[in-house]
Amino acid sequence: MRKKILLSSVIATLVLPIFPAQANKIPLSEVPKSVLSSLKEKHPDAKIIKVEEEHHFALKLYEVKFKLNGNKQELLYDPQGNYFGFEEDISISELPKAVVDKIKQIFKKVVIEKAEKIKHPDGRIEYEIDVIADNEEWEIIMDPAGKVWSKVRD
Repeated sequence: MRKKILLSSVIATLVLPIFPAQANKIPLSEVPKSVLSSLKEKHPDAKIIKVEEEHHFALKLYEVKFKLNGNKQELLYDPQGNYFGFEEDISISELPKAVVDKIKQIFKKVVIEKAEKIKHPDGRIEYEIDVIADNEEWEIIMDPAGKVWSKVRD
């Protein structure tokens, strides 16, 4: 039994790439001025709630969460202030089967709480999935084929 558990742990370590936390809340004073200027240029009445530094498609991006006309919105910008896109909330049933299968393979008991689809301007897709597994919250970044780019406690 111990050999099976140890072997499973070794395999998981080799197979699952674990990267540093994907989303880090940062103070507005540390957000590049180009990012804030781009947002204000596009949405002058936006009230910024928070900014998180994230990594998608191996790129550093800033997710700006703000309110505009009472509605919460989120946009992604690169460090130069170029609009990158947004994280689109999707229903869990819209996740590709390979993504769901991989999540079930990673965790014994898992509840998928939220799913978002991120589209790269060149057409590539990533999914950001929030799950509860083993009484912990996790954020997983995956491609449509089920390859895990990031798995961190949220």
